[in-house]
Amino acid sequence: MSFIKSAALCVILLPVFFTFTSAQSSEKGLPFIDYYAPSDYRAGSFNFNVIKDSLGIYYFSNDDGVLVYNGQDWNLIRITDEKTVFWIQQDAKGTIYVGSTGEFGYLKSSASGRLSYVSLLNKVDSRYHEFGAVWEIACTSRETIFRSKKYIFRLADDQVTVFEPTMEEFDVAFTVRDTVFTRDVGVGLTAIVGDQMKKVDGGEYFADMKINIFLPYDQELLIGSRYDGIFLLKNGEVSVFKTEADEFLKKYKIYHGCVTYNGNFAFAAYTKGVVVLDKNGRQLQMLDETSGLIDYQYLFVGMFDANNLWIANGVGTSKVKVLSPLSYFDRRKGLIDVGSDVIRYEGNIYASTLRALYRLERGDYGADFTQFNREDYNEIYSLDILNDKMLITTQKGLVTFDNDQFDVIDSRPVHYAKVSKDQTKIFVGTGEIGLGVYLKKSSGLELLKLYGMNEPVNKIVEINDKIVFMTKYGTLGIVSIQSEQERSYLELEDLYAIGSADIVEVGDSVLVVSRTESFFINSQAEVVGKKALNLNNIPVKIKQVVGIDSDKFWLSYQDNLRINYNEHVVLKDGAITSTGLAFGSHFHVSSSFADKDNVIWFIGDGGAVRYDQNIPMQIPTESFRCHIDKMIWGKDSLIFENGFDVDPVELPHDRTDVRFTFFTNEINASDESVFQYRLVGREDQWSDWSREFKKDYTDLSAGEYIFHVRAKNAINQISETDAYHFYVNKPWYLTKWSIIGHLILVSGMIYGLFRIRMANLEQAKLKLEKLISKRTAEVEAQKRDIETQRLVLQNANDTKNQLFSIIGHDLRSPLNSLQGLTDLIHHYQDEQQLDMVDEMVNHMADSVKRLRHLLDNLLTWALNQSGNFKVNPELIEVDFFLKEIISILKESAKSKSIDIELKGASGCLIHADRNSLSTVIRNLINNAIKFSHEDSIIQVDYYCDHKKTTIKITDQGVGISNDKLEEIFELTHSTYGTNNEKGTGLGLVLVSEFMALNDGSIYVDSELGKGTTFTLEFPNK
Repeated sequence: MSFIKSAALCVILLPVFFTFTSAQSSEKGLPFIDYYAPSDYRAGSFNFNVIKDSLGIYYFSNDDGVLVYNGQDWNLIRITDEKTVFWIQQDAKGTIYVGSTGEFGYLKSSASGRLSYVSLLNKVDSRYHEFGAVWEIACTSRETIFRSKKYIFRLADDQVTVFEPTMEEFDVAFTVRDTVFTRDVGVGLTAIVGDQMKKVDGGEYFADMKINIFLPYDQELLIGSRYDGIFLLKNGEVSVFKTEADEFLKKYKIYHGCVTYNGNFAFAAYTKGVVVLDKNGRQLQMLDETSGLIDYQYLFVGMFDANNLWIANGVGTSKVKVLSPLSYFDRRKGLIDVGSDVIRYEGNIYASTLRALYRLERGDYGADFTQFNREDYNEIYSLDILNDKMLITTQKGLVTFDNDQFDVIDSRPVHYAKVSKDQTKIFVGTGEIGLGVYLKKSSGLELLKLYGMNEPVNKIVEINDKIVFMTKYGTLGIVSIQSEQERSYLELEDLYAIGSADIVEVGDSVLVVSRTESFFINSQAEVVGKKALNLNNIPVKIKQVVGIDSDKFWLSYQDNLRINYNEHVVLKDGAITSTGLAFGSHFHVSSSFADKDNVIWFIGDGGAVRYDQNIPMQIPTESFRCHIDKMIWGKDSLIFENGFDVDPVELPHDRTDVRFTFFTNEINASDESVFQYRLVGREDQWSDWSREFKKDYTDLSAGEYIFHVRAKNAINQISETDAYHFYVNKPWYLTKWSIIGHLILVSGMIYGLFRIRMANLEQAKLKLEKLISKRTAEVEAQKRDIETQRLVLQNANDTKNQLFSIIGHDLRSPLNSLQGLTDLIHHYQDEQQLDMVDEMVNHMADSVKRLRHLLDNLLTWALNQSGNFKVNPELIEVDFFLKEIISILKESAKSKSIDIELKGASGCLIHADRNSLSTVIRNLINNAIKFSHEDSIIQVDYYCDHKKTTIKITDQGVGISNDKLEEIFELTHSTYGTNNEKGTGLGLVLVSEFMALNDGSIYVDSELGKGTTFTLEFPNK
């Protein structure tokens, strides 16, 4: 934003009528103006009118479309063919209508709240499409009127009616008391009543008079003519409304007008500026280039709150605080450089800056500062009155001014001076001497120094025979003047380190105000009445305390956000307490002065502010609201904007970066508002207050969230809270149904394999039973064969039973584990302990791996048992074959820090089936890993000669006892490994059977506690 000057008023003016005839009124400075240049809003320079919606968002008709401003951000809505928008208006339902060249329509919100233009031309017969520009739009509770020169279009009940002028053209259209009035050129004033245009009694008076505005005036109609002034129309009678600005309005052409917040009127004169009149025609305020406005084609004036008058013209838009008790002076009013002090002397206001002295010259409707010192004093620090002369503290010493004459009374540099009540002493502070007192002697001025106190003194108050002073570095001191043998000296009585503070005289005591408390130094130089401050904000730096009355003060301070406040406070039960009246300023206050007639002056590094307390104030009573403007997901995905109310959104788990922007409708202190926010679900505590109007959140975990935001203005009002509810979804693999689905799938596979195996076993049993039945008749002849068959059957049956036992044991354990893990996952999901869910999923993966290994061996063994395993012998190069298997198993070995070393001669070949041999080697190395200790070595050796090829697999594990060696290749229950790894019980059975299928031999040597070696031998064919 480009500021001409801005101060954030945190008050609303009560209706007040006053004149500018007094001397004090003629000392007013510039009004506070916020100027919005085309470079601020990045669109066309011309703005034609302004409206405000219920959220506090402003809309501007602009060269390039419709501008939208929420107090923080600007946006542009373009219409058909990017045409110029000449007028916008909002009806009672909140719909914003738009008028342009050969086009009119309205703004429609999308599902996300984004506004876009919708044309209404499709509702108009094509015969009426050539109408030029729509210059005004007027809304009533029944209809919306679009006025062009050639036609007037009436939109009601979604139908458009067209009115044609009686003779020439239509001139203007505005709503007054829910009725739209226009001028039918050559005929006079008419009112639109339903689908008819009716002449207004007495309106023929204006048949040939250019009209620019209709406004309500009690029960009358106030009519502004561009060239002929202002008129009133009542009961068919026309009268001239005489004002103190008639000459101004006729000369510079009335272009627009409005009723102000307190019932006054503001009129924009096309080529000059804006004038504010009361209902009696008295001029209350003139706003033009000399007031700080940008002087170019004043097209619109409107007021939407108690203080701010919006003025649109050809080079942007201005927001002016009208009829305000505050006015300011800067270099445009002659006050140049950093202000240091202000005082009234001989009826005139004088101000000092670091470089010059200024006198305020009154004007008819304002005043200007004029420099009057001729000599350069390097730096000027403070002003006071000494024996009817103005005392000036400068870098070149103490200077007096009287009758336009300057006299140096002491050439030593002084940074602060305060004249004693009896005008016989001058209390001074300098960087060199700290504190001193000039005494008047017959021979001149004698300077007494306070030795041992070298901090720069910036405030001194005299009570009785004591001097209370405050230093730049936060030291409070009490000094007395002593005499001994006709020699005077300063005696330090007390020092207090209190930090940033200021002092002011209150009766026969000194009030001290620090950052956290206030207290008094009484006439006996005692500290009494300590009380905590009760202010609207928390000060970090106290600037000034200026007394208005014995119990009323203005306190200037800065808070932790470096916002400067000037707050009206009172002494209530001995404590400094806010009254709720305050204004913020954009400069640091150096000094302040309580003037006559209830006026306060503030001066600092941004100029001077004059505050007229005769204009009453009250705390704003309208609702103070804060709104979430936008929610942006990821880099640029818009969820909603313009404070639009949308349903809670669900975000995917892998894109959870969001940004919220927000604004407040606080029109009195928008530049001083601060925000506070929190995201429930991530943080329950409110953030610190901040000027930032956006907040980013990244890496949100799955869950439910509510974003809250609220605002606070300069008088500590906290707005209503706005909130938005949204969700972040869980990853698909952590959803309840995904986990259940996986469990069902795995369980189904296991159950299916089990049923297949059971069916195979049942078929084998039936075959055996048939065979036994067939041979029963030959029992006597084939007794030996029958006995053999019986043993085979018994062996198969024992194998089946053992297999069922193994399957029942080995399958039940992982399945029970899976069931237990599933219950735990449900539990941790309910408790929102997602890290434990991840751990349970990892355990589940381990269980599934063990099941897979069991099923691989089970299927392979089943195929072999059923006779369906096909052996396809081929020549296998041992070196590459072993390396390939070891590379697959290295990760498993690595988990126990086991190294697998391969040694052997190249060129060795084996004639065997590759798949079955791979199963043999893999099972043996897996067993070696399983029963080896961590940080051990598994040795794989191979060699060959012309008769055979040998492979040895040696581990340094737990070994096998002798009684176990005898049944090592038989079907048995598995045993646990060194890290409690669970096996299948089928591995070595498969190894033995597959070695036999490949004409190979297997041997095992083992020593308990030292390790095991498996030796495989294959004949060379």
